Amino acid sequence: MGSEDGGTMCTFKIRNATNGDIPAINGLFKGEYGLGYPYLMTHLPADQINLVAERSGRIVGFARAAPYGVYAHVWELCSLVVESDARKLGIARAFTVERIERLRRMGVKTLVSEAVTCYEDCASQRNLHNFGFKPYGLLPFVHPWIRPEVLGDQPLSLLLMVANLNGGTGFGSRELFLERGDMDALTLITEPGTLVPPWQARISTNIDPLVKNGKLVHGIRGADFVDIPLNHLSAIEHRHSLRAQGYRFAALLPGFTRDTSEPLDFLRVYRPPRYDLTFDLVHVTPNLEPLKHYCQEEFITP
Repeated sequence: MGSEDGGTMCTFKIRNATNGDIPAINGLFKGEYGLGYPYLMTHLPADQINLVAERSGRIVGFARAAPYGVYAHVWELCSLVVESDARKLGIARAFTVERIERLRRMGVKTLVSEAVTCYEDCASQRNLHNFGFKPYGLLPFVHPWIRPEVLGDQPLSLLLMVANLNGGTGFGSRELFLERGDMDALTLITEPGTLVPPWQARISTNIDPLVKNGKLVHGIRGADFVDIPLNHLSAIEHRHSLRAQGYRFAALLPGFTRDTSEPLDFLRVYRPPRYDLTFDLVHVTPNLEPLKHYCQEEFITP
């Protein structure tokens, strides 16, 4: 692969990463985020896709894809980093194309990617949009100690973006048991007519919400998150209880499959680690400003 740069051909090669590449990969992370970066690689799990970009025999980029939590047939595009001197050569795009093509051949149905929101140019959000990803919510204050030169001690917020492969899962005819406020939020990220009854199907079994406690890094805690299954009447009771505990709207997971059963819809809610955080450091593309405003207003409401 290659790219024109100043009239010369700058070639690079994408290949599978090996455990022997880990020191170079971690060097990329440290160069991008600083020596205190807390999420360094210790091994390359066999159940993931791990790629490196080589230029002139040196590793200048790393990207991976991994199964998305407990959800079946759902993978995440994550951890893409390119050395500053090797940018604008098409490496990031090549990483994205390669991962998507591999996952498509594997039969993966749904792709997730969590775009950063700490930069005003919203470049990662725009890039994912170009690959067919659509926004399905905000994940406020997720990762502690990322970009401290920009965010200080505020955890990094992300935009949840979803794309479908091989027919995808997406919305079906499943009944959604939602509070009015959450329905209002969903109308800001779904196309008109998507959430209009009559519904044709609901599940008969109560499934417990999935809890993910916030990370603690360098004494800074990230937000807690809970995924509530929406296709059973119990969703309303779960939502009332979590709202009373300070959980706010974050995102929708449409047609995600928790194991090998039928697809379900999940509402993701979050509880901030503290309340002196600010949405002023959360930047989204103009079409998502109404969603950001909704989340910001809910955040500051007691």
